[in-house]
Amino acid sequence: MKKTVIIALASLLAVSPVAGIAYSQDATTGTMATSSITADKVNVVPISTLESDEAQRNEYDRLTSKSKDMAAVEQAQAELQADPALTEILASKNVQLQNVVEIKTAADGGKIVYVK
Repeated sequence: MKKTVIIALASLLAVSPVAGIAYSQDATTGTMATSSITADKVNVVPISTLESDEAQRNEYDRLTSKSKDMAAVEQAQAELQADPALTEILASKNVQLQNVVEIKTAADGGKIVYVK
């Protein structure tokens, strides 16, 4: 009986790293798909709405400064070009794509798009 338990435990320990690797591969391939984003997971935030909120004042100042930095705006534009699904959603929400200043990924996998 004791040998059976030892063999069973050894088998479980031997197989567990393989299951971890398989899970890791599934998680990696699952998060790379950006086409699964939906319009309800895209939040468009005009920078001007942050100005009156004292808690968001630092974010307002940072984004306002970033909106004047052509390299930063070009980076946001390049990110848009790399994600056609997001571009389509923003167009459906009547967002002028040239006004996008920054794109953040939310904790739920959605996108927060800051526009000037």
